[in-house]
Order: sequence, then C-alpha cells, then structure tokens
Amino acid sequence: MVRWLIVALLFPTAHPQEPGQPLQTLKISTRIVGVSAVVLDNRNEPVRGLTKDDFILKQDGREQEIRYFSQDSSLPLTLVLMVDTSSSQKMFLEDEREASEKFFRAMLTGSPDRAALIQFDYNVLQLQAMTNQVQALENSLGFLSMPHSAPSTGTYRGGGGTLLYDAVIAASQIELSKEPGRRAMVILTDGEDVGSHYSIEEAIAAAQRADVVVYSVQYSAESFMTSSPHRAPSTQHPDGLSVLRSLSSATGGRVFTVDRKTPLGLIYSQIADDMRLQYQIGYTPPASQPGSYHKIELKPAAKHLTVHARTGFYTPK
Repeated sequence: MVRWLIVALLFPTAHPQEPGQPLQTLKISTRIVGVSAVVLDNRNEPVRGLTKDDFILKQDGREQEIRYFSQDSSLPLTLVLMVDTSSSQKMFLEDEREASEKFFRAMLTGSPDRAALIQFDYNVLQLQAMTNQVQALENSLGFLSMPHSAPSTGTYRGGGGTLLYDAVIAASQIELSKEPGRRAMVILTDGEDVGSHYSIEEAIAAAQRADVVVYSVQYSAESFMTSSPHRAPSTQHPDGLSVLRSLSSATGGRVFTVDRKTPLGLIYSQIADDMRLQYQIGYTPPASQPGSYHKIELKPAAKHLTVHARTGFYTPK
C-alpha cells in the first residue's frame, strides 16, 4: 500500500494572533510503502513474535530501512471471495457453499470487516456487494448455481469460457482499490483461463496496484484421482497451478490445492490464520517517476523461515 501522509505542524506567529485569524501551518507530504507479510516456519505454521530486525527489505536490489513495523490484525479487513462457476467447477459448488458460509463467519469478526462475493465463468458477476452482514453473504452463496439473470446480480464484463484474469482485475479495481486496511482476494478455481480480455501480467499488475493479497485455491477433479503430492499436471489443465502460483506469489498470498487429505474447510482455516498473523512493514522509498514499477524483496534473517509478501509496487500517478 502506498499512502500519502499529511502532517500539519503548528508554529507560533511572530506577533500576537489576531482574533479570527487562521493558524499558520506547514504541510509535509511523506510517501510510505506498506508491505503485509506472513512468515512461516519449516512446518508451514505462521510465526509470531518477530521484530523488524528479523527482516531484510530491499527495493530494486538496494536495502531499505524499515521505519514502521507491527504485527497487528486490528486493521479493517476487506475480502472478496471469487468462485469459478464454469462447467469444470459445477461439481464442487455445494462443498464450496458450505465451507464458504463458515469462512465468512470466521473472517468477519468486527463491524469494520467487510466482504463481497463474485462468480466468474463467461461473465464476471457480483453476487453480493461489500457488506459486513454475514447473513447477506450466506444468502448470496445460494446464487452460485443459479442462472445469470438471478436478482441482485451485476455484470462486469462479458466474454467466453472462464474469465479468471478479467475477474481479478474487476475485483481489484472496482471492489478493493479504495478500501481501507487489509485487502485480500480468495479465488476458488482450477486455474484455467479461457477468453479473458486481459493477460495474467495485467491481472497481477492490477492486484499489486490495489495492494491486494491473492490466495488461490485450486479445486479440480484431478486432485482427487491420486493421493500423490507430486502428480504430473493434467493435459486438461496443464498450466492451472503455475498460473495460480504466479498470481499469489507476486501479491504475497499462498496457493492451496483441495484434495482428499486437505478439504476446503481446512484451507480456509489456514487462510484465516494468515490474515490474523500478518506483519505490517513500512518504508520510505527513493524518489521515482509516477507509474513506474519497483521490485520489493522481503526476506527473513533466519534461513529456516519463509516470507510471503508482494514482490513489487507501482509509484502512484
């Protein structure tokens, strides 16, 4: 997140202040780049209790001083759940509905926290706008298998097939870009994109501009055909997992695969733990041209730890 902080400093005037005369102020504008990070140990468990000295932060290869640091989950959470409803995903919708109801209840724990629901196939449809009402979100889950003309459904874009990249851009720009606090996107899909107007590079850029953490959950029939974690990619979806890895790694999220040993409910619990144990890190970047892209590298000082954080940002225009 890139925030512009305006600090007003009051100075006494050289002469007594006349009644009704406005105070003289000095305004200072400071750019802060914020990075949300989740740290995992070698068992993939979130790590608590770290300090800023446990991190090494670089921008474009040059180390930066960490000026702001906290492990604070009290910031408002804005979440978009995106569900792939293309033909290859129809068989999973009932399980997704049941698990997602519990997920919404677990995530929306305070009145500032809000969520929205989007489905995508050959259209990108908003089933529920941003709300803090869990009941409204649960009700909207019932529309996932309904015809697209269902009430309260808004269409962002029409196309063909499975508009994964278009959905990421719509959610980033329309739903999340102006929201305060922590912003996250959870995508239930097999990772296949068919017919999007935009590319995966443009989808990643949109998520990074909006400072959105993307959690990808791969749900496919092939996941249940073998218990081997090292199965070969299917011919039907050869690049699905790599697509999801690209989306999530660039934005600081993680990729999960639903299978017989890892049900969706367990994955949702892991995502919830991540969101509660995020480190908030801030630094002042060097001056740069508006709209330019900069690479971020956030690493742990301890080699046995792994950091998940976004890999870049764009200077605001």
